[in-house]
Amino acid sequence: MAPMEARPVILDVDTGIDDMVALLIAATAPELNLRGVTCVAGNVEIHHVARNTGKILQMVGRQDVPVSIGAARPLQRRLRTAPDTHGPTGTGYVELRGEDPGLGTTEYTPIPASRYLGAHVKRHPGEMTIVALGPLTNLAAASISGVDLGDGTREVIWMGGTLEERGNTTETGEWNACVDPEAAETCLAAGAINRIFPLDATQDVVFTLDDLRSLPDTYVARLVRDAIRFYVGFHREADGLDGCYLHDPVTLIASLLRPDLVTDSAPLRLACDTSADPIMAGSLYRFTGQDRRTVDVATDIDAEGMKDELLERLARAVAPAEERAEARAEAKEEA
Repeated sequence: MAPMEARPVILDVDTGIDDMVALLIAATAPELNLRGVTCVAGNVEIHHVARNTGKILQMVGRQDVPVSIGAARPLQRRLRTAPDTHGPTGTGYVELRGEDPGLGTTEYTPIPASRYLGAHVKRHPGEMTIVALGPLTNLAAASISGVDLGDGTREVIWMGGTLEERGNTTETGEWNACVDPEAAETCLAAGAINRIFPLDATQDVVFTLDDLRSLPDTYVARLVRDAIRFYVGFHREADGLDGCYLHDPVTLIASLLRPDLVTDSAPLRLACDTSADPIMAGSLYRFTGQDRRTVDVATDIDAEGMKDELLERLARAVAPAEERAEARAEAKEEA
């Protein structure tokens, strides 16, 4: 068999705790060629997002991955962040501050995120996969400027929204959609999204602190444990849940690394409420017209299989550098 060609991917993140885990997995997965990471304000302000993203990539030796800084606020609304959920700087009890000369320097590209996405789409038509794990402000800005994300990419995947599941921001609204409803509606109207992983799918899996005992005893693993410990504390107080949801890495794995773990999905035409009503804004609903593309919406995930897969990949990501390199080489040989 010919060697597997790693899939070129750009992650669009608002790096809070679950984005942190998704970044670690994406940066170390041999199946993915992480071409870049674009930052958007959401869980925390844009300067925290950019710093967290660069630090996390450095920790796993991926300072070669360019980081592009994007939208500092939604298209039309005032930015709101989630310090109660993700901590004051986005990584729970951990604050990724200070400089470690041993980690090297991440390459922050001066090209804004919307233009960075557009340049990749133009240069590699039909090849790039974009995985958006935060508000869709960067993607909407690219679409408004004329970038054809729907036909110009291989695929655009978004973790956002909710259908039947109770929202985590309003009764019917999920955080990423509620932060920038106009961006979500812009992307849906333009046919820029191919697949969506809403709360209906990502909340099928609950992770506990006991699950993290399987991680190796390394510096990066300790940071992850401390970040998730904060996340679990939030969910315990807010939802009475002795654990947490890791929406972003579940989306990454289910969409690109283990699509067989998606056990049910539905093709739907969707729109996002952009009204001034704070209770309804950010709610996804079924679009009744025909002049809008269908989106493949995941509705069920194999919870046990996903938990095993995520923990195995996270353990590999936070392992000592030499073990990561060996595991990556072995995975490529097997492919």
